[in-house]
Amino acid sequence: MGIRAIAAAPNWSDTHHRGEAKCRDTSLAPTRSKDVFFEDENLALSICNGTYDGQVCPRRAECLRVAMVNRENYGIWGGMTPENRLRMRMRYPGKPERWIWHPPAEQDAPNKEEEWPAAS
Repeated sequence: MGIRAIAAAPNWSDTHHRGEAKCRDTSLAPTRSKDVFFEDENLALSICNGTYDGQVCPRRAECLRVAMVNRENYGIWGGMTPENRLRMRMRYPGKPERWIWHPPAEQDAPNKEEEWPAAS
């Protein structure tokens, strides 16, 4: 019996109209000995959320949606840790419209909400 994702991963490449996901160049770079999105949480969060270079990943909301729907238990997805995603899933069970990114400091009381892009 194989494991199948509920939501298929979108096209993360630069051919997408929103642009390329930042993780494509970062985690698989030949100079890196590990995948930062699974082994270096702080660096991965700073890349996704824009504290590394001042630019938030253009695909962050879409990435978070895929991770939440597929119940990803490992790695940084959509600029959130597995613990933060679990906390959000438990706080809003069965309400995927509430599964939106917000800064870790605001996990319990988000002030800003990021819209999910339409499915492509």
